[in-house]
Amino acid sequence: MRARGDTSAPTWTDEDVEPVTCCVCHEPGEPLYAVPPFAVVRCPRCRLAFVSPRLRPTALQEVYDDVGYFDGGVYGEPRSLAMRLQRTWTRGRLALLPRRAAGARLLEVGCGYGHFLAAARDRGYTVAGVELSRSAAAHAGGRLGLDVRQGQLADAQLTGGFDVIAAWDTLEHVPDPVAFLRTARGLLAPDGVLAFSTPYFSSLPARLLRERWWTLKPAEHIWHFSPAHHRLVFARAGLAVTRIVRNPLSPANLGRLDSLVGLARVLPDPP
Repeated sequence: MRARGDTSAPTWTDEDVEPVTCCVCHEPGEPLYAVPPFAVVRCPRCRLAFVSPRLRPTALQEVYDDVGYFDGGVYGEPRSLAMRLQRTWTRGRLALLPRRAAGARLLEVGCGYGHFLAAARDRGYTVAGVELSRSAAAHAGGRLGLDVRQGQLADAQLTGGFDVIAAWDTLEHVPDPVAFLRTARGLLAPDGVLAFSTPYFSSLPARLLRERWWTLKPAEHIWHFSPAHHRLVFARAGLAVTRIVRNPLSPANLGRLDSLVGLARVLPDPP
């Protein structure tokens, strides 16, 4: 674990990790890749891949509180390739959303510095965000004037009825995707849309590169979905995936050979 004030990459030990089970079947996983002190495993029943052992919550919070997590990779200088891609994805993802009347409510979970939220606000949405990183939440609120709650979605104390909930590159990070999606479903309006993106484990780069896959990132990417697993996990939470975009030429997914964008809607409650 990194000492306070140390700006180098953290070195995690066995004391920083804990075993977990599949979020769908609650079974321990069977080994796929060893990336000490982590391991990528696969559920013997539903075949969902996940990281176990994985970082404990306190160590994971340290990952996201590191300012370099955003400035050094997710974002960059305004003219950098990373930021040009972010702006293209934002335009493409906003265009995927069903048309809504001005003032429609949009929540983004895992909103980072708030760039997507600010663009949605410019499009006429009434926006709010949730972000685990303390520094990112402060940036989004202080510099962009956005309503952003710091912490996990389940603790955000939000009023439901959102027309759109966006979770861009978020599901692979959350402690329990089924529980997360159930919480999100409870916050959606009956005709609301949940928009998401994730890397996917059945992509060609993931299958060819295996433990050398650049998006494996076991410290932070703790769930590894395929499109079939998206449908399974969403269904367990009362949601139906209605669209998946894998084309790396689509503006919503431009340049992403191993990631996808999707939309889901609320399933009716059983009688």
